[in-house]
Amino acid sequence: MSGQLSAAQRNAVSRISGLVVINAMIFQEILAEHDPRVLPLQKMLAKGTLVRQFGEHWQFILDDIDYYPIFHVACQILGDLTATQGMIEALKDLAATAQSIVGMRAALRHDLMGRIYHRLLVEAKYLGTYYTGIPAATLLLKLALRPDAWDVEWRDLEQLRHLRVADLACGTGTLLMAAADSVTDNYISESAAQGQEIDVVALHTTLVEEVLHGYDVLPSAIHLTASTLALRAPHIAFTKMNLFSLPLGGPHRRLGSIEYLQSKYLQLQMDLFAAAPATRQVRGDEAVEMPSAPLPDLDLCVMNPPFTRSVGGNLLFGSVPENERTQMQTKLRRLVRVSKASASITAGLGSVFVATAHRHTKPGGRMALVLPKTVLSGVAWKKTRRLLREKYRLDYIIASQHPERWNFSENTSLSEVLLVASKVDDDTARRSEPPCVVGVNLWRNPVTAFEALSVAHRLSSNRVPDIRHGQGALELFVGEQKVGEAIAYPWDELKSHDGWMLPCSYAQSDLIRAAFHLLQGSLWLPGHGKVAQIQLSALREFGSLGPDRRDVSDGFNRSATPTAYAGFWGHSAKTVCTLAQEPNCHLSPLSRAKKGRPLRNIEDLWPLAGRLLVAEGLRLNTQSLVSVRLPGAVLSNVWWPFALSRGFRTDDHEKAVVLWLNSTLGLLSLLARRQETEGAWVGFKKPVLAGLPVVDLRALSRGELQGLGSAYDKVCDRQLGPFPEMAVDPVRAEIDGSIARILGLPDFSTLREMLSREPVVCSKQL
Repeated sequence: MSGQLSAAQRNAVSRISGLVVINAMIFQEILAEHDPRVLPLQKMLAKGTLVRQFGEHWQFILDDIDYYPIFHVACQILGDLTATQGMIEALKDLAATAQSIVGMRAALRHDLMGRIYHRLLVEAKYLGTYYTGIPAATLLLKLALRPDAWDVEWRDLEQLRHLRVADLACGTGTLLMAAADSVTDNYISESAAQGQEIDVVALHTTLVEEVLHGYDVLPSAIHLTASTLALRAPHIAFTKMNLFSLPLGGPHRRLGSIEYLQSKYLQLQMDLFAAAPATRQVRGDEAVEMPSAPLPDLDLCVMNPPFTRSVGGNLLFGSVPENERTQMQTKLRRLVRVSKASASITAGLGSVFVATAHRHTKPGGRMALVLPKTVLSGVAWKKTRRLLREKYRLDYIIASQHPERWNFSENTSLSEVLLVASKVDDDTARRSEPPCVVGVNLWRNPVTAFEALSVAHRLSSNRVPDIRHGQGALELFVGEQKVGEAIAYPWDELKSHDGWMLPCSYAQSDLIRAAFHLLQGSLWLPGHGKVAQIQLSALREFGSLGPDRRDVSDGFNRSATPTAYAGFWGHSAKTVCTLAQEPNCHLSPLSRAKKGRPLRNIEDLWPLAGRLLVAEGLRLNTQSLVSVRLPGAVLSNVWWPFALSRGFRTDDHEKAVVLWLNSTLGLLSLLARRQETEGAWVGFKKPVLAGLPVVDLRALSRGELQGLGSAYDKVCDRQLGPFPEMAVDPVRAEIDGSIARILGLPDFSTLREMLSREPVVCSKQL
């Protein structure tokens, strides 16, 4: 098999193997302090042939003490090593480092090995294994397990024994550790309040042996999860751990935890290519190899599932050989179809993992998830939102508005959100009060667990103002520093919309409130409330959007000579600065299909060309325009063509739409529906744009329509500055002033000033 690996993959295997070995050494050293049968590392170093000595001693620990998930993988690695002098010296170095780490007790925080592991995991792109930061995990689990939200006597260990918490993609165990910490806090707080004796040994035993369940396709990750949990109480000899390494790929094309879509038990057939399952449990004095990995009905499923998608080189199952990958993708599609899972493979494995977790979450249970922010508005995530809409109550949406840290995972720069959702049945929903989802916008991402605890405490112990009738927001502080705001949004209102971006669309809650009222046809201004009505209608009411870039590419090539087909290519921040633009290229029809793509009929494509263009994607911190107008119809690679319907084909109708979209009100409503990929880099899919509310062309009088057309003519050739400069941009001020004057609206320049300060727009921290 090693001959099939690239040099980078061999290096990754070597680095992670070294990490597993040193981690086993660390655990051995800690265990030696509590169990006289375990030798400290110093005695091991004096014994001679280290490969054999460590191998024999770790096998003794496996046979007589257990800790199977920790020492089994390490023993397998030692079994493949040769006892050369170089290898002996390497083991000595690892042992010396392990002793040093144990000597620095602060280094044994449970995030240490996880952080190192994910730095070494060069295949993270293909595995989609994103390590959840400790502060994010702490915040998520403190909210998901806040004691007053559960019908649990937290001081009753017998009740806790029946609690089931699982992570179907547990990685190095960060989220499971945070869950254990939250349950421990609940138990100690309630026990102390009732004057009850606190039995920490019994609690830790209950958590590890009964409550916590972890699943992953990487044995090395399960190894680290096991040591992470065991290091919480190394003096306790646990009789079992519910940690399972699941096969991925191989001749059976196994799919890891996703196969729980069809069963509560996964058969762990062993073969030459399957990952070794760390599923041995100790019952009495007998070690038993488990033939299957059971997944119980869950009170809480907590996950940061793989995000991989079949686009942009970020391949589904990209870590397995290509010949297996295609068959696994086929099996995945069949499994999703047969199981009728509410998931989209286009969104990636994360959507399928959420559907899998749903199958095993009890009514009244919860899911606590780390997901890409596109889950809120992405078209590909529509099925996941439908699942949550129909079966759950969304309790929290937590987004980072920190321009240097849009993410909650350590090794990605993608924008992410934390979600807490409660599974409800119809009877529960009828008996409960209309709930609100709390939108939390972090101006600064917590950098320590203590900061996360402070934010969680404030959220749990204070009323959050309602977006519709309340005022202001719940301000979040760490010490004297403001780190964010929270606002409550009626769940019935939010779930009636296809996209759920609005509660976390802006860092400033007043902008969220302004966007909320604007999308309902009211102009709301801070300090004044609703000051005017504006008649709006969906963009689709006035015309149709043209083909996307793939369809254009399947029908045309760019031409170096003039043709009958004009194009507008690219969105240069330096040159696309005026509302009026000219075609910048010509297109030539393809005579045959490109490799691996269908051939599109140009007679189907060209009638969809338009004179008005709307941006498909924007880099908000550098670009200037949402929409432009051209003298003739064009197709584009990064803009959506928009052609007005009959009855709206006058120049003034087009000018009114372009002027509105580039105004503060147009931008405010558009960004509230964005698909955010990575901070300021945002996109707009066709279904989202089609439903975007714009000024109702049918409600405009002839004078208003002509006035908007004239206002466009005055500014169409003048350069607009980048979006971050909108507060001091005279052209934008003139656009807003014209719209206010013609439509009879009060001055709304305060919204433009606020929008210019938004981190997603200016990439600066509030």
